This record gives sequence, C-alpha cells and structure tokens, in this order.
Amino acid sequence: MAGTTTHTTTFRNLVADLIGDTCDSGKLVFRITGSTANAVSSAVATLTLNAAAFPAASVGVITAAAITSDTSAAGGTIAFATIETSAGVVKAHCTVGTSGDAINVTSGGLAVTALDTVSCSALTYTAML
Repeated sequence: MAGTTTHTTTFRNLVADLIGDTCDSGKLVFRITGSTANAVSSAVATLTLNAAAFPAASVGVITAAAITSDTSAAGGTIAFATIETSAGVVKAHCTVGTSGDAINVTSGGLAVTALDTVSCSALTYTAML
C-alpha cells in the first residue's frame, strides 16, 4: 500500500517564502526543451522580477508582484521556465505549455521569434502539500 506525505501550512509557507525572498530583483526565464533544474537549457526570454518579487506566503502560495517584460527575446520554442535569483541561481524549474502545465501560456503561443516582446501577467508558486 502506497503512503502519502503531507506538510503543515507553516512548513509550506516557509518553503514558499524561501523561494520568494531569495528572488527579489530576480528573473523568470523561459527556456527550450532539454532544460532541467540542475542543467538549464538556452533562454528564449528573460523577464525581470520586482525588487520585492513575492509578498509573504499564504497557505503555501506566493504570488509575484509586477514582472518586467523582455522586449527583445532571444527566440525559440518555450518548454520550461526557471525562477531565479538576480545572480541566476535557479530556485524553481517548471514545465510550460498551453494547458495543464505548471505555467500555462494563454496568448501568443509557445513559439517566440527573436526580438519579440514576452510578458507574464500573473505568476504563483505553490509549495508541496
């Protein structure tokens, strides 16, 4: 019989805040196929997180403040994204798609042409249950 592991809300808030607090003035980087948390692939677009990137967690969830668009993207097809510190240290790595992924693209599609503008209107991170 398989078991289940859960975490308290206090612990989930701590984990979410550890990510949020280290990503002030950090980056949201959209990447091509082949990216992993420990070996990231080429960047398609790099967006800048706010100086106070994420307010305090609530129920294990942090929600990003305003995110600055990349107005001259490198281009490529987005498959993953990383949430990083300002020095480029990856704190979270997630899939990107049009539906059912950690980050869902709702307009413009996953293919980005070089010098396109790429923006993100909303971003949340949820710590494990």
